[in-house]
Amino acid sequence: MGFIENKSAREFEAGDIIFKEKDEGGSMFIIQSGEVEVSATKNNQKVVYAHLAKGAIFGEMALIDGNPRSATVTALKRTHCVEISRMLFQQNLASLSPWLKSFFQIMAERLREANKKTDTLTAHDNSRQVVLMVSNILASKEANAIGEIVVPWKLLAKDVALVLNLPYDRVDGVLNKMSLTDMARSEMNFEHGRVFIMKDFNQFKYFAEYCKSRFLDKEGSEIPDHFRKVSEKENEVIHFLYKLMREQRWEPDIEQHIFEERFDEEHEKSFNEYERELKSLRNREIITSKLDNDDSKVYIIDKEKLQTLVSLADTLTDFENMDDKL
Repeated sequence: MGFIENKSAREFEAGDIIFKEKDEGGSMFIIQSGEVEVSATKNNQKVVYAHLAKGAIFGEMALIDGNPRSATVTALKRTHCVEISRMLFQQNLASLSPWLKSFFQIMAERLREANKKTDTLTAHDNSRQVVLMVSNILASKEANAIGEIVVPWKLLAKDVALVLNLPYDRVDGVLNKMSLTDMARSEMNFEHGRVFIMKDFNQFKYFAEYCKSRFLDKEGSEIPDHFRKVSEKENEVIHFLYKLMREQRWEPDIEQHIFEERFDEEHEKSFNEYERELKSLRNREIITSKLDNDDSKVYIIDKEKLQTLVSLADTLTDFENMDDKL
């Protein structure tokens, strides 16, 4: 019986998982129509390798070398495939010269190794890319009389999807999430239908720079100091200090023993555990020390530096929360 007679037609709906990473490989597929996504899990995050359409083949490596599936394949829309079974594949492979069979096996091994070493972008990284691209596009747009930038939703999503080579639905989803933040919104427009409205472009541009810093951090490059993550302990100290200064109407002096007693009382732990954080604040000259007339140690607080630090820490927390939702 010939190759064509042994083919098996398969149909998958959008969202159907055709096979999962680490499954045993029992067949390969040839796409007749539709589109699939090839992905894997790395560092607990989904990594998208490719989107395949009509004429593409997937699942062949498992048939060549007998190893489990190296990726998950999911139908993105209704997809028709021809499924080639292991038995049929091996029958046709057996007719090849031994050196050609060895060649295929070596190529499969090399492809698997390359997949392991490839530093591909996660789905989260793709969302950050969308933020960066939207920022670049909006930078060239004029704001209206109330300072908002208004662009047709579909046109923006299509442009971003085209440049980043991402599915439209993926970009549309990120735009939806951005429109629910304080920086942006959407509404229906008689001329363009749905429009994307950037309410605070300066803040959004700053968030885009934060997203860029996450890429730099991922590759081990230096990131700006204001985008360095603040430790939980440092956050506790600076916000406690901010609260204390407001209570005493920003009088810059505070006796050390009062400061530490209040901290211990409110946090139910000793301030002695925060020596590293205190040293960091001293190095940045947010806190300095002196002895008063009674030789008691006094902390002197730099109001402007503390306010800037608290503002940056709060902004960074907001950005981290927004980033997590992308």
